[in-house]
Amino acid sequence: MRPLICDHLIIGAGSTGLAVADHLLRREAGSVILVDSQETPQARLGESRVPLLFPSINKSESTQLQNHARRGLELYEGWSSWLEKDPGFRQCGALVVDEAIAEQMEALAVQEMQRRWSGLGDWSGVAGFDPQSGIVDGQEVLGALLWRLRKFGGRFYGGNTLQLLEEQEDGVQFVTSRREGFAGKVYLCHGAAAPFLMKDLGVRHRQNVETRCEFTLGLSGDLPPLIHWPDEKATLYATELGAVELHLSTGAGELLPGGNLATAEVAWKRLGQFRETWDSRIPGLSEAVIRKARARHRRVCDSASLEVVSSAYGHIFMPAAAGEFQDLLFPALAEVLVEQALSGATGGLLEDLGG
Repeated sequence: MRPLICDHLIIGAGSTGLAVADHLLRREAGSVILVDSQETPQARLGESRVPLLFPSINKSESTQLQNHARRGLELYEGWSSWLEKDPGFRQCGALVVDEAIAEQMEALAVQEMQRRWSGLGDWSGVAGFDPQSGIVDGQEVLGALLWRLRKFGGRFYGGNTLQLLEEQEDGVQFVTSRREGFAGKVYLCHGAAAPFLMKDLGVRHRQNVETRCEFTLGLSGDLPPLIHWPDEKATLYATELGAVELHLSTGAGELLPGGNLATAEVAWKRLGQFRETWDSRIPGLSEAVIRKARARHRRVCDSASLEVVSSAYGHIFMPAAAGEFQDLLFPALAEVLVEQALSGATGGLLEDLGG
């Protein structure tokens, strides 16, 4: 087979990678190729419904994060002009469990909460309602972005696992499990693997990785569409009648020799502690049947994660990351990455990480 030659190569066909491709194609910035280890972008998702969490206003979350969130909402609300397909975006709001910020949000008395959501216990003084959060169909988002990629001339190659990147003065030589080629610029959008690859390339950065556990629980009752615990980095939301998704972040993943992440493991102890703590406010939580349990790594949202990282010659880029807010912010973060890459605003230093 002939080598693949392109102006822009994107590694990873998740939402961020597809959005980066879309922003590049809409700007007519040159030829775009997207590769992924999965045969189709949708193959990696769990539940199709995805929570869009708006970051709460408190001292630990920056103005920059808030601005990206607002831009993300603008892009979601403008689906008709951006994606040309409706992924079922619904701005339903979220019950945010945080005493420190509850008074800044819509205050809900106990009677009002129980009137709205009869499945709740007593939440007085510990939660407020944020109307900005929402839910979207993640499968439809990926499908719409892939449709746009093909419509505007981008190429997708599934089943291609990245094996080698070699940066040169005029671009990047790459090898996957099936193809090889040369790209002017490369964008590392393959999730938790990207920070480790950047370090392997000798690029110093501050992005970190954590483990997210996802549980499908058999729980019925009239509950808020979204409940978010910022301090615990936990989210609960309904997916279908009689079932909810509970997502829990459990800290950094274990590193193997060579700097690679060990396989993500389900944190059963963390689940048990969480269910015991909140059962009085969500009756039935501790006894709910666990239908599915899975774990995966993701990049953390912290003070350093919103930086775009680039390599020594400025040909390899890693987008910013937003952790639990990624599903809302990814269109905005992809936009920032493309604007910086095309303008040459990013810079990188080749450093010896072992010294």
